[in-house]
Amino acid sequence: MKIVLYGKAGHAYTVAFKNFLNSTDVPYTYKDISKDVEAREHSKELYNGVAKYPTLFVDDKVFLTPTTEEFNKIMQDLKLRA
Repeated sequence: MKIVLYGKAGHAYTVAFKNFLNSTDVPYTYKDISKDVEAREHSKELYNGVAKYPTLFVDDKVFLTPTTEEFNKIMQDLKLRA
């Protein structure tokens, strides 16, 4: 399983999602779109020219700006627990 999270430092959802992922033993990649030009440009492609976050990638699935409830459901479906 490959998990990538695009976000921005200090953003509430980004912080919450990172905290959850850090509490699991599943490796993931975090990219801060304010510092990572490639991630920011990819974000703009996904959101029609606007860089938005958080964006969650799980294998070949993309979850655009998931809410806390959506994130929790995704993690539950993956059988990941804090």
